[in-house]
Amino acid sequence: MNARAAAVLVVVASVASANEAFFKAEVVDAVSLPQAPKSTTDAVWSGVTGKTFSLVPQRTIRLNDKLANEKLSTPGLTEVLVRAALAGTELVMLLEWSDETLDVVREDEVNTYADSAAVQSPVSFGRGLRLPAISMGDEGQPVHLWLQRATKTGSQLSAIVAAGFGSSTRQAPAAPKQGTMTYDAAAKRWRAQFSVPVSATASLVPVSFALWDGGRLERAGNKRLSAWRFVRVPGRPSDAEYVKAMAWGWGPGELGDVSKGKVLAEAVCASCHHLPGRAVAPVGLAPNMADVGAIATAGYLRDSIVNPSEVVLYGPNPNQHYDKSQPKDANGAYPNNDGLRWFTVAPDGKRTSKMPSFAGFSAEQLGDLVAFLKTLDGKGATP
Repeated sequence: MNARAAAVLVVVASVASANEAFFKAEVVDAVSLPQAPKSTTDAVWSGVTGKTFSLVPQRTIRLNDKLANEKLSTPGLTEVLVRAALAGTELVMLLEWSDETLDVVREDEVNTYADSAAVQSPVSFGRGLRLPAISMGDEGQPVHLWLQRATKTGSQLSAIVAAGFGSSTRQAPAAPKQGTMTYDAAAKRWRAQFSVPVSATASLVPVSFALWDGGRLERAGNKRLSAWRFVRVPGRPSDAEYVKAMAWGWGPGELGDVSKGKVLAEAVCASCHHLPGRAVAPVGLAPNMADVGAIATAGYLRDSIVNPSEVVLYGPNPNQHYDKSQPKDANGAYPNNDGLRWFTVAPDGKRTSKMPSFAGFSAEQLGDLVAFLKTLDGKGATP
């Protein structure tokens, strides 16, 4: 064997190893079934192997509720067990998680909050397409969301399309449908079943998960969420280029030195973002990075550092920050503080992120920084 052939084999082996690690950590393998399970307790689910994923609080959202915000700031991970099955054109997923309290509401109740769960998937995905922002998508990559909310008459299912914070649009029919969500009081565990339509060619489907604990006053954007994960559809070959793009960060040499990345992050990121142990910027100036490694893929972090305007996020709380140095309007209200908006708007309406590009970083620096950010996985203290 000549040197060139040997080098090719090494590259192929490295790619295979990276893909194997990616599939082991990030991917649920669906099984093929002749028909979809009818409920969360359908006997067929006992024969389906699942995978457990972590969820962390979405700390960027701050409600006008001190107690709810305090609960959100409690460190710790939530785990959800995910099983998946393909039945015709339906990708059916069963989510299972622990919850010490059963929190259900009447549909017309206020100031009480229900246990809820949601599954999110991009409207479009595949080769050449990036993943949407994990927080309900973005203008360039909207998402479908399926939300189930526990009520006293059974769970209610809503289908939503979103393109970022504050953009949720409920899809027809306007009235919520009956969902499939059950609570095991003895085990203190919820189960929720979701059905996600898939095309006849989709082989690796991006999905993410969100949970709300009504007993912790969680509602709206005050929730726990996962990073993008994937469901592998049985019997369909994977697109090698798409897998390679989604698996960036799992290959040898793609991520760097965590300690060097920490020094770099504290030098260039902490002036705007909150990092563990480094919270010097005003709250809301930029997204909180305390748990970013648990909700952002390595590829998303890399792209955001190099080209931050590729995905422009709305500030989630634009009306909670006011500029009291400006005159009040006719209704006696101060104008919003544009210094705490995350983007600028050009005359043509195009949004540009206020975060500067760090495209000048070397590949080594980029790998170091992403390696450090991926360690911010929700297991440490909140800054």
